Amino acid sequence: MQIGIGARTAALINPHTFKLLLYAILLASNAPATGQASQWQNIARTESHKVAIDTASVQLSDQGSLTVWLRYIPLNELKRREAAIVFGKSNYRLHREFYKVDCGENSAVLEFTDIIGPSGKRLDRLKGGGQPDAIIEGSVLGLTARQVCPDPEENPIDEEGTADTTIENPQSGEPLSDQIAQEVQQRITIAQQRTQTEPGNLESWIELGNAYYDADMPEQAINAYDHALALKADNIDVLNDQGAMFRQSGNIAQAVKNFEKVISIDPGNLESLYNLGYVHAFDLNDTVRALEIWRRYLVLDPSSETARQVRNFIKRYGK
Repeated sequence: MQIGIGARTAALINPHTFKLLLYAILLASNAPATGQASQWQNIARTESHKVAIDTASVQLSDQGSLTVWLRYIPLNELKRREAAIVFGKSNYRLHREFYKVDCGENSAVLEFTDIIGPSGKRLDRLKGGGQPDAIIEGSVLGLTARQVCPDPEENPIDEEGTADTTIENPQSGEPLSDQIAQEVQQRITIAQQRTQTEPGNLESWIELGNAYYDADMPEQAINAYDHALALKADNIDVLNDQGAMFRQSGNIAQAVKNFEKVISIDPGNLESLYNLGYVHAFDLNDTVRALEIWRRYLVLDPSSETARQVRNFIKRYGK
């Protein structure tokens, strides 16, 4: 991002707006020029998503507020499916929200939300409410405001013209992205130690696989689940989770085998029926087989929120 200010223009900007403009320039000082790649920096982890801010998107709007993009990536396949239901897009992968942040009023307006599908394709753009929301300390918007809004005490500009933009968890005081990484790594380390001291403990291998799953490390999760399945080959939960990891790693054929094995063990397993139908529809483009599986699903589960989504799939692809 490049912003130029003439002497006459600068004279018309009030001190607060000028400070915002200067701060926006400083935030973008290491960002690529407009039209090039975004600069995503992790800032939070909600119950469902990992949230990042695009520091290259921070610009001063005509109204004197700062604009910024936030990116929300589901923590795992289950959370992705839940978000897909909320947004009504079965092939949802992530979404981005575009805000205008008023640092002086401590409020933000959601301008629009982009729903992103496979290969980064935008599936839809949803218009925001248009009304400003108060920024609450510790929330995602609160952490965003701490990143983009200048504060002489918390974000001093040094003599070389750089700003301290480290985001801290308000409870622990640690940098948030570092803290998330530390928590994930700690969980993995503990699980690894348990598998070394108790290599025959099924739960230890499952926990290690789950830790890798939540850390978005599919290959490592698959390997840990292999050890668990060597101890109990018919563990339905492990087969389902490993199937999701196979799909995420691009091994669709093995994902199908996992889900089919679960169904052979438990013909009424709803999770594998849903997953198997989804893979046939959106990965293998076999809608005939997908519709067959989904209709079977509805016999077992006719009224849940997932059943409503399955009905929508059938309505859309059953023609």
